[in-house]
Amino acid sequence: MNYAIGQVVRIEFWKYPAHTLHYWWEAQVHETREGAVLVHMPLGFEFHHESKQRVLRVNHQAYVAFFVGRWYSGGPDLDAEGRVLEYYWNIQTPPRFEPDRIWQYDLEIDVKCKADHTCQTFDLEEFAAKAPLYPAEWVEQALRAVQQVEQHMRQGAWPVKPPGQVMGWLERL
Repeated sequence: MNYAIGQVVRIEFWKYPAHTLHYWWEAQVHETREGAVLVHMPLGFEFHHESKQRVLRVNHQAYVAFFVGRWYSGGPDLDAEGRVLEYYWNIQTPPRFEPDRIWQYDLEIDVKCKADHTCQTFDLEEFAAKAPLYPAEWVEQALRAVQQVEQHMRQGAWPVKPPGQVMGWLERL
């Protein structure tokens, strides 16, 4: 993992076992740390949802941290002034870092957290339906990752910001 600050990378989430591209977007490398990279998507970035055959222009900015060996990625969604709207965490296989892209398999489960750090888990039914198709280790790691995300938020670990004013949930595709 050797990215330059400002470098544009393509972020891809794939579906298993079909090995099809689920969704993708482009982002700029904002920060690198040992074992992690933080990417930024500016206000109005394009989100390409291949599974739904839609392209969405996103009306907020966002940061997403990807961690070597972790079964989740995520970070804050921010308004134009930089206030946290919510945090969005994907449960996934550990990311694969390539020169111009970061990719992983999406494991259905998402954890959304409000600006005050209270969290809610989504898409457990979809995960349960797909679990028999995943390797057993993936199922175990995905469920463990939900707890790790909640702990990440409780600890206010990077790139989590201090608790802020609670807003309503953002609409997602």
